Amino acid sequence: MQVRIGYVSIALAIYNNTPSSTFTYKLFQQRPYEEAMARAIEVGRKNIAATRRILYYNAAHGIKLYRMSSSLIPLATHPDVGIDVQATYAKELRDLGAFAKRHDIRLSMHPNQFTLLNGSDKVVEAALRDLDYHTSLMDGMELDHRHKVNIHIGGVYGDKETALQKLYDNFPLVPENVRQRLTFENDDKAYTMAETLAACERLGQPMMLDIHHDWCNKSDETTLDLLPRIRDTWGDAPLKMHVSSPKDEHEFRSHADFIDPERLLLFLKGCKEQKMNRVDVMVEAKQKDLACLKLAEDLAKVRGIKRVDGAVLEM
Repeated sequence: MQVRIGYVSIALAIYNNTPSSTFTYKLFQQRPYEEAMARAIEVGRKNIAATRRILYYNAAHGIKLYRMSSSLIPLATHPDVGIDVQATYAKELRDLGAFAKRHDIRLSMHPNQFTLLNGSDKVVEAALRDLDYHTSLMDGMELDHRHKVNIHIGGVYGDKETALQKLYDNFPLVPENVRQRLTFENDDKAYTMAETLAACERLGQPMMLDIHHDWCNKSDETTLDLLPRIRDTWGDAPLKMHVSSPKDEHEFRSHADFIDPERLLLFLKGCKEQKMNRVDVMVEAKQKDLACLKLAEDLAKVRGIKRVDGAVLEM
């Protein structure tokens, strides 16, 4: 079984290179409209250039899994601004996608916690706008359906059953091109792994398993109990999951700098027993790319695991 390890947004090993430079609406309002729009577009172009540099770094270091910043294009989804990202950055996005495909780097994005499909009408309207933005970036890169956009189910609002039904009722509003990329992740407080899996099976969407969230918000079943069903939600795409380690006992939900490999190793062995060909592991740790590469190094010390590239293992 192959295990590919990736990280989120910023490569700490690259000096002074952020893919999420900002341009706020307050600053936008302080300039003439055309000048402000040009500035917003230029900041987006700078962020895309930073992302391109990160992809170069990933290719050079054998990292084949990467989550791009959701803040790539500032104000793209603001109702008073709005930027058609596919049209505005057509060449830049095609070039990014071509590089990722050439080097077999699987990309993803993760909108913020306010992108919910079971909130108020206003919240859902904003969520659909945000999902369209993220999907347009991925579509502009001409990436296939294995490259995902991940969100959480949403709020509980005092009645989990009613809140879930609202998700089901609103899901027909989601355009088909967005559905092809959309995954749902289990929460550390609200929806458990089992509840999220049931929703994914009903909606026909892949489930993004977060094992740290499951430690915080346990299901009656274990991850290994539910693994066959979770795997089946991914169809012909490799299963992708999130891993992080608790900062400490008092801040258990917070992410540590690096990953403790022990619990992940148990899960990966379970995946191998299920005869899975590949698992993609997204590291959510404060030390970003450094944590990704260290996890690969730590796992490669285990008997029966071979490091075949910087962040690619065979076991």
